[in-house]
Amino acid sequence: MSASPSELHRPCPILVINLAGSTVRWQKVSAALAVVGLTFERHEASDGRLLPATEIARLAPWNPAAFFKPLSPGEVGCCLSHVSVAERIIREGWERTLVLEDDFLLADNFVARLKDLLAVPGPPADLIKIEGALRGGERVAETPGGQQLYRHRRPPSRTAAQLWSLEGARKFLASAQPFLRPVDVHLKHWWEHDLEILYVRPSLVMDGDATGVTSTIGARPASGLGGELRRLRYKTSFAFASQWHYLRRYGLVSWCRQLFG
Repeated sequence: MSASPSELHRPCPILVINLAGSTVRWQKVSAALAVVGLTFERHEASDGRLLPATEIARLAPWNPAAFFKPLSPGEVGCCLSHVSVAERIIREGWERTLVLEDDFLLADNFVARLKDLLAVPGPPADLIKIEGALRGGERVAETPGGQQLYRHRRPPSRTAAQLWSLEGARKFLASAQPFLRPVDVHLKHWWEHDLEILYVRPSLVMDGDATGVTSTIGARPASGLGGELRRLRYKTSFAFASQWHYLRRYGLVSWCRQLFG
């Protein structure tokens, strides 16, 4: 049963990224949010598949030193979508904004847990990922309701459910273009953008399509021996850089905690 209008509430602005024409996804996720009594807005996604090749090349020039393969049109569209969300957050001056992609499942007690997360004292982290989990990690905070906030040198992948601060949106927007990596990979290079990224355990949101079958991103795998070698080089470089920058920023004790936590 859906909540009545008098029961609807908005603990913070909520934007749901949705492609024009993806009506089935929109109906599913909007019903899920409405049934728990949340107000939200649809944010139209950019469809990179509609862009000419010259525009893709301009927006996302491939730099093998930054990433091991060129971005697909869908990945470019995803980047554009998240950039336009950050622009909206900054334009509106929203201090905290929940940004959802349009294929998710809400965990039990989602609204109460979201409010609890928003009640954490002190300045907010630039970005809190509320979907995705990792082994290890350093516990850095606890919400008033007992949820655990963790930090890791390699934040959870994906951008399905993220809680942005206004300052975090500014940092992201300042560093986003040109698009050298998929947006979730871009965020994992947090030290390049001076981002403080945390994640919550247990997750508030689950992937609504863990198989990826209905994804509209259309990521292309690396092809051939050369592509595989570039992929391995990238992964090795990222592992070293993320460990080093975590150690440099947070110190030896924190580095050990996130590694063995």
